[in-house]
Amino acid sequence: MKRIASLFLAFVMICMVCAVSVPVYADDFDKAVGVWKLEEMSGDNTMSKEDLKEYERLGVAMYLKLRKDGTCKFSLYGDTMEGTWSEYGIVLDNAWFTYILDGDKLVLDNQDGSDMIFTRSSMDEIYKILGYQKGILDEDVHYSTKEKKILDTDTASVVITGYKADMTGFTVSMRCKNKTRNEITIGLDKCVLNKYIFHPEWSETLDKRETLETKMRIIPAEIAKTGISVVDEMILQMHLSNATNGRTIKKGIMATVYPTGRKADQVRTPLRKPVENEYRILVNNTCAYIIQGIDPEDTRGLAVNCYLENRSKGTLNFVWSDVTIDGKPAKTVYEESVLPGTIGYSDVIFLKSELEGTGINISDISTIKGKLRIYDKTKTTPQLVQEKEFTYTRK
Repeated sequence: MKRIASLFLAFVMICMVCAVSVPVYADDFDKAVGVWKLEEMSGDNTMSKEDLKEYERLGVAMYLKLRKDGTCKFSLYGDTMEGTWSEYGIVLDNAWFTYILDGDKLVLDNQDGSDMIFTRSSMDEIYKILGYQKGILDEDVHYSTKEKKILDTDTASVVITGYKADMTGFTVSMRCKNKTRNEITIGLDKCVLNKYIFHPEWSETLDKRETLETKMRIIPAEIAKTGISVVDEMILQMHLSNATNGRTIKKGIMATVYPTGRKADQVRTPLRKPVENEYRILVNNTCAYIIQGIDPEDTRGLAVNCYLENRSKGTLNFVWSDVTIDGKPAKTVYEESVLPGTIGYSDVIFLKSELEGTGINISDISTIKGKLRIYDKTKTTPQLVQEKEFTYTRK
C-alpha cells in the first residue's frame, strides 16, 4: 500500500511541474463521464497489471470518478481526493492533469513517459474489490452545505454542519455545545430517514462549556433493507440529561430537516418488498405489524425480524407479551415507539443465555406464540388501542 501511495505522490509532483499532453476533445466530454479503474502505470514509476491485480485481491482499489457536473473523485484505498474536471483537464490536490480518451481507456500521461492508464469500470466493480456491499446510496447527490440548527435550549445546542453519502453509509456531521457549568449528555432517541425508522447508536457527553464536533453514521446494511437511495428527509428526536446522575433535563426534542432541499410532499419513500412465508399479525387502518422471519444466528441470541407501520396521527408503542417458544415461556424486553406516519424494521430479541436456561434450543425452534399490544403514547398515560394474539410457525 505504501508503494502505491508513494508512486502516486511522485506522479502528482511530476505532473504539477510539467504535465503536457493532448486533451480530450470537447465533443467527447460525455463519453468521459463515469468510473475509471487504474489498470497500469508505465514509465519511471512502473506498476504492472499483475501488480494491481495482486493489490485488488488484498482489497485495494484505485479509481477515478468523473461526474457530469464537473466534479471528480480519485480514490486510493481508503483515501480519497475531490477535484474538478473539464474537457481540458483534471485538477486534483492542486495538480493539473491533461488526459487522452481512447475508447474504453483513459490515459493521464506525461512528457517524461509516466502514464496512468485507466479502463472503464463501475462502482459495483469497485465495491466488490473493496469488499463493501453493493452501493446503496447515490453518492453523487448534492446534499445541503448550509449549517442547520436542530436543537437550541438554555442547556445545549446542536447544529448540523454537513452530510455525506458513500460506501460507508449516510453520515451526518454535527457541532454540539454545552452551555452549562455541568457535564451533560445529548442523546438520540429516534432517527427517521424518508419515513423509515433507524437506530444509530449515537450520544455525546460534553464537559462544562465544551463544544464538540461529532458524526452520526447509518451503515449500508441498515439502509439496504429500506431501498433508500437518496435521503430527502431526516427526523431526529433527542433528549438532554445530566451526565453525572442521569436525570433527564429535557426530552422529546424534535427536528426535521430536508438535506436535498426537497419539500415534505416530495419525499420518496420506497415500498416494502414482501418476503416469502411472512406472517401478518395485524394490518388495519391504524397500523401494520408483520413477522418476516427469524434469525437464529444473531449474535445476541434469537432475533425475530419484523416490519411495522404507524398509520395513525399519534405516536404508537408496539409491545410483545406472554410469549412462549415451543410451549415454554420466553422473556423479551421489547418496545418500539413509532412516530406518526413512519415505518420501519424492528428485531424482537430473545437472549441466548435465557433461552438455554429454560431448555430452548435456538436451532430447533418451530413455533412462537404471544400477544402484540399497541399503545397510543400521544397522551400522558399510554392507552391500549389494539391487542392481538398470534402464532408464528417457522417454515
